Amino acid sequence: MIKDYQKKLTCHRRNLHMIPEIDRYLPKTKTYILSVLEPLDCTLTFMCGSGICAFFDFDQDHAIAFRADMDALPVDEANECDYVSQHPGFMHACGHDGHMSMVITLAEYLGTLDECSHNVLLIFQPAEETLGGADEICKSGILQDYNVKAVFGTHMWPMSEKGVITTRPGALMPRSAEINIDINGTAAHGTSPAEGLDALYITSEYVMKLYELHSKMPGAVPRFEEGTGSLNYIPADSPDKRTVIHLGKMVSGYARNIVSDYSHLLGTLRAYDDETFAKLVNMMTDLLREIEEKYGCTTSFSRSEGYPPVINDSKLYADITPVLEAMGDEYQLLPDPLMISEDFSFYGLQAPSVFFLLGTGTGISLHSTDWDFDESVLMTGFNLYKSLLEHTDFTF
Repeated sequence: MIKDYQKKLTCHRRNLHMIPEIDRYLPKTKTYILSVLEPLDCTLTFMCGSGICAFFDFDQDHAIAFRADMDALPVDEANECDYVSQHPGFMHACGHDGHMSMVITLAEYLGTLDECSHNVLLIFQPAEETLGGADEICKSGILQDYNVKAVFGTHMWPMSEKGVITTRPGALMPRSAEINIDINGTAAHGTSPAEGLDALYITSEYVMKLYELHSKMPGAVPRFEEGTGSLNYIPADSPDKRTVIHLGKMVSGYARNIVSDYSHLLGTLRAYDDETFAKLVNMMTDLLREIEEKYGCTTSFSRSEGYPPVINDSKLYADITPVLEAMGDEYQLLPDPLMISEDFSFYGLQAPSVFFLLGTGTGISLHSTDWDFDESVLMTGFNLYKSLLEHTDFTF
C-alpha cells in the first residue's frame, strides 16, 4: 500500500507539473483534479473560477478541512526532465503541484473508507500567487455550511531537511501588503536643475530616510549583513516582532538630460500584528508629508489589503501535538516564524487552523526557474494528513 500511494503521489505531482496555469483560469488543472474526484463518493462545489471543494460525508456532526493551492507562476522553467512544463512561460515553481498531489491522494484514500471520525472537506484553491482565492472561498460560507472545525494546509519548504514537517504554535507568517508611492516634481533641462523640481533626488532622499527610520524600530529586518553600511539595527525581543519595509522597484524620469518630474516606487510591508503594521504605514506616510513640506512636491501612497498573518491556533496545535510527536524525526518544531506570506491566513479567520512546512532539503528558493524536489517527501505530508483523519482527541 505504501508503494502504491507513493506511486500515486509521484504520478499526480508530475502530471500537474506539466500543465501549469495561473490565477483563476486553470482549465486543465481543474479537469485533472475532477478526473480523480468525480468517481468518488463526494459532493463537489465549484467557486473562485476553477476552484473545487470536495465534501466527504461520514455522518459526523463536524468536518475538518485540507487545503491545496492550484495556481502556478509566470516563470520559464529551466529544468530538463520528463515532466517539464508543457506550457511555455508558466511553471509550478512554488510547490503547488505537490500540495495538490497530497490532497488528491488523500481524496483517493478517503474513497476507500467506510467510516471516519470526521467529515472531510478538501479545498482546491486558485489564485494564491495573485490575490483573492482564499478570501473568496472563505466568504462563500462553505466552511460554515459543512461545520468545519479545523483547517490544515502544507507548503513545500526548501530550507528544511528533506521529508521533515515543521511548524510552530502562534505566529508563523506575517501580514503583508503591496505598496505604491508616487513623488511628483517638475521637469527642466538637466543643465538647469534648479528650474525644475527633481523628483529623482527627492525620492532618493525619501528612501534613505525611510530605511533609517525603520532601522530604529526594534525588530526591523536588516538590509545588509552586520558591519555593512551605516544603519544600526535593534534586535527584536521576540521573533514575531520582526518587520520588513522593502522598496524593490523605482521608475523615475524620461531621459538622461531631463530633470525627473516623477518617481514611482513599488514595495512590500510585513508585520505579525495589526498595530505594528499600522506603525509601518504611518512611518511611510508621515515621511511623505515631511518631504512635501520640505520641497513643495506632491506625493501619493496606496497599498493593497494583502494577506492577514498566518497564526497557527495554539489550542488546535496542542490537540494535534500527539500526532506530530508520533512522527518522530519526521517532525521538528520551527523555532522562529518566517517572513514570507500566504493567503492560507484567511482560513484561520474562519476556523482554527494549522499550516505546516514540508522540507525538500534542496535549498532551491521558491519561485526559482530550477525549482524541483524528490517526490518521496510527499509521503510524509500524506501520512500526516492520514494521521489527522484518524486523530480523535480534538477539543472542538
